[in-house]
Amino acid sequence: MNATLNQHLLKWIVCVLLAAVTLAAFAPVAESTFISFDDVDYILNNPHVQQGFSRDAVKWAFVTFHSSNWHPLTWLSHMLDCRLYGLNPAGPHLTNLAFHIANTLLLFLLLQNVTARLWPSAFTALLFAIHPMHVESVAWVSERKDVLSAFFFLLTLLAYARYVELAKMRSSKRWPVYGLGLLFFALGLMAKPMLVTLPGILCLLDFWPLARFQLPLRSRSGPVLWRLAVEKIPFVILAAFSCWITFIAQNTTGAVQPAVEFPLAGRLAHVPVSYAWYVLKLIWPANLSVFYMLHTDYSSETAMGALLLLAGMTAFAIWQARPHPYLLVGWLWFAGMLVPVLGIVQVGNQAYADHYTYLPYIGLLIILAWGIPELLSSWPYSKPVLLAGALLASAACCKLTVEQVHLWENSQTLLERALALDPENEEAWGLLGLEAIYQGNADKAIDYMQRATSINHRFNWAWDELGVLFSLKGDYAEAQNAYQMALACTWYKSDKMEIYNHLGSLLMATGQYGEAITNYQNSLELAPNQPEIQTRLGQCFVGNRQPDQAAVEFQTAIRLQPDNAEAQLGLAMILESTGRDAEAQAHYRKTIELETNSITALNNLAWLLAADADPRLRNGNQAVQLAGRACELTHYRQALLIGTLAAAYAEAGRFKDAAAAAQKAQDVALAQGQKEIADRNGRLKKLYQTGQAYHVDTRLPP
Repeated sequence: MNATLNQHLLKWIVCVLLAAVTLAAFAPVAESTFISFDDVDYILNNPHVQQGFSRDAVKWAFVTFHSSNWHPLTWLSHMLDCRLYGLNPAGPHLTNLAFHIANTLLLFLLLQNVTARLWPSAFTALLFAIHPMHVESVAWVSERKDVLSAFFFLLTLLAYARYVELAKMRSSKRWPVYGLGLLFFALGLMAKPMLVTLPGILCLLDFWPLARFQLPLRSRSGPVLWRLAVEKIPFVILAAFSCWITFIAQNTTGAVQPAVEFPLAGRLAHVPVSYAWYVLKLIWPANLSVFYMLHTDYSSETAMGALLLLAGMTAFAIWQARPHPYLLVGWLWFAGMLVPVLGIVQVGNQAYADHYTYLPYIGLLIILAWGIPELLSSWPYSKPVLLAGALLASAACCKLTVEQVHLWENSQTLLERALALDPENEEAWGLLGLEAIYQGNADKAIDYMQRATSINHRFNWAWDELGVLFSLKGDYAEAQNAYQMALACTWYKSDKMEIYNHLGSLLMATGQYGEAITNYQNSLELAPNQPEIQTRLGQCFVGNRQPDQAAVEFQTAIRLQPDNAEAQLGLAMILESTGRDAEAQAHYRKTIELETNSITALNNLAWLLAADADPRLRNGNQAVQLAGRACELTHYRQALLIGTLAAAYAEAGRFKDAAAAAQKAQDVALAQGQKEIADRNGRLKKLYQTGQAYHVDTRLPP
C-alpha cells in the first residue's frame, strides 16, 4: 500500500516539475506581440474572429475555408480569445502556453499509464515540453491549431488506452469510453486536419506497449487482427472525411501548387531530405528559422544519402521489432505523422516548418527515452551516466528554447534572424516589407518588396504588395505593372482574386472603367459572392454609362449584404435617373439609416421630397431637415446643397427663407466659379419670391 501511495505521489511530483519547467522556459511569450503574418489574417484583420461568439461568427467558423483549411474549433478558440482578452496579445500567447503545459502532462500520464515506466515517460514528456523545435507551436498565436489539436489527440489516446483496459476485462463500460475517444478525435480534426494519421498510431499502440498482437503474425492471429481492424473503422471514417474536406478547402482556394511550379519528381525527391532534416534538428536544433525556403537543387549525393538514411532506419526498426518494439513504434509514429506535411501535395513554397514536429517528435523521443537506457544497461555506472546525460540534454534544450522564445518577441526580431541565416530568403524579405507597411514606412516597404522580387521574379504576393504601395504613392503605371506581374505568377485562387480586385480599383480610380469591369468580373468568377466588389463593379458600370448592368450588380450586393450603404446609394441614384422615384426614396432612406452622414443621400432624398413631380412623394418639412443636415455637414460651402435647401424651404411654404437660401447658393457658386449653378439659383430665387415652390415640371422665370 505504501509503495503504491509513494508511486502515485512521485507521479504527481513529476507532473508539478514538468509544469514548472515548461512555464519557466516559455514565460517570456507573455511579452510577445502578434506576428505580422498569419496573425494578421487569422485575428487582426478578421472581423469574424473579433466578433467573439456571435451567431454569424460561429456559423462562419464551420463553413469557411479561410486560410485554405477547415478547422472550426481553432476559429472558435480565437473568438474566445477576443472575447476574453480583446486584442491584447498576452492572452492568446498564455492560452497557447497553457495548452502546451497540458499536453506535456497528458503525454507523461499516457506513457506512464500504458508502459508503467515512470522515468522514460517523464524524460519523453520533458523533452517534448522544452525542445526548441516546439517553440513555434507555442509562441505563434496562429499555431493555436497545433497545441489545440495535440490536446485532443492525447485525450483520444488516453481514452483508447482506457478502452483497451476495459475490453480486457470485458466490461460494458468500454463502449462509452470508446465513443469518448471518437469524440476527442473529431474535435482534434476540427482543430487541425494533420491528425488524420491517428488510426495508424492506434495500431502502433496495439503492437507496443498494449501488446494486443505479436510478431510474427501467425494464422491463429487472424481473428484478432480482424477484430482490431474493425475497431479502427470509425476512426478511419472520420480521418477520411477530414481528408476530403481539406482537399475541397485547398482545391477551392487554389492553395496547392501546380506541377509546373514544383514538379512531382522534385516533390518526391524532397521527401527523404525532409525526414533527414527533421531527424537532424531533433539532435542538433540550431539555426532555426520561421521560414525555410523550398529549394530542389539537391546534389545527387544529398538525395541519395537521405534516402539511404530513411531506408536504413526503417529496416533497422523492422529488424528489431520483436526484441525492441518501441523502435518500430517510435520510428513509424514519427514517419507516419509527418506524411501529410512532407510536400508530396505542395502547399506554398516552404520546405520545412518547426511546428510540423510538434506531435511527430514524440515517436523519436520515445526511441531515445527507452533505447538509451537499454543500450547502457550493461554498464556498471549506467544510472549516474543516464542521469547526467538527461540533465545535460534538458539544460541544453531549455537554454536554446529560452533563446528561441525571445526571437518570437516581435516580427522584426524573427525576420532579421531568418535573413541572418539565409540572406536570399525572399519570403523573409517580403514579410519584412509587410512589417514596414504596418509601421507606416512605405518607402522601406517598397525597398524590401523589390529585394524579394529580385531574388525570386515569380514572387506573386510581393508583386501584389508593390502594386498597392505604388498606388498609394500615385505611381499608377508602376502599380499596374506590378499587379500584372503578380497575376502572371499566381496560382492561388484567393490571391488571384485579391489581385484582380486591387487592379480593378486602380483602373477605376484612373477612369478606365471598361478594364476595371473586366478585372472585377474575373475576381467574381473565382469567388462569386463579394458584395463589396459587386458594388464597385456597379459603380464602374455607372461610370461606363451602363445603368442596367449597374442596377443588377447593386441589387446583388444588397441581397448578399443588406447593410451595404454604397450599394443602396448606387441603386437609389439609378432608380432616380430612370424615373422610379418612390423606389429611389426607399433606398435613399436605407442609405441614411446605415450611414447617417451620407451627404449625397441626404441631398438627393431632400431634392425628391422637395421637387418631385408627384405630389404624393413630396414632404417639405422632411426635405428641410435632410437638406439642412447636408449643409451643416459641409458648413454651407456647397452651392448645390444650399440650392436643395432653398427648394425644400419653398415646398414647406417658407418662401422668404427659400429666397434667402437661393441667394446664398448664388453667392457661393459665383465665388467658386460655378456660373451655371449661380444662374439657376438666381432664377429660382425669382420663383420663390412670387410664392411658388419649384417642382421638376415647373417652368423657371427667365
